[in-house]
Amino acid sequence: MKKGKFPIVLVLGICLVVISFALIVGIQIRTHLGANESQKVVTRMNELLSERIEGVPGTYPNLNMPVLEINDVDYVALIEIPSLNLSLPVADVWNSQKLYNSPARFYGSCYDHSLVIGGADNSYQFSFCDKIDNGTVIIVTDMTGTQFSYTVSRVDRSKSAESNWLISRDYDLTLFCRDALSMEYVAVRCSFMYS
Repeated sequence: MKKGKFPIVLVLGICLVVISFALIVGIQIRTHLGANESQKVVTRMNELLSERIEGVPGTYPNLNMPVLEINDVDYVALIEIPSLNLSLPVADVWNSQKLYNSPARFYGSCYDHSLVIGGADNSYQFSFCDKIDNGTVIIVTDMTGTQFSYTVSRVDRSKSAESNWLISRDYDLTLFCRDALSMEYVAVRCSFMYS
């Protein structure tokens, strides 16, 4: 080997480190921008839904949840977890590629005890999933201002996110994400709080 020449392995190693760093920074920037956009949407929702009323699942003849369009995105709900000081908009259409902006409805409706919402495992969204306590209150507000209150009943884990695992008739609300460390799916199962 000639003096002053880097071995190809060293050059490739340096390139891989630079690419990895750029990917990490890109993900952090995208997540931060998504969080900022999400908070703007929450602010707008709170302006438009200033009056809230209490809802009870099972009392609605039409199970289709109304949507509210904000910045060309249809939103179906607002999730609030008061103990975590967390408020998030919920997009109507599931698209795993756009979860960095906001959680999205995967399935169902709060009107018939079947709502399933997926989100990203980051500090701006669903990173609480594997640490949340049973009994924690979660409030889902539809786009008419009707609020549905739930309490966390249990947290489940699975290697895969098959629909039959996510959609459980034993619970009224499920929030889920993929844990970035374990690569397992975490599902927070919630029960409706009757007054």
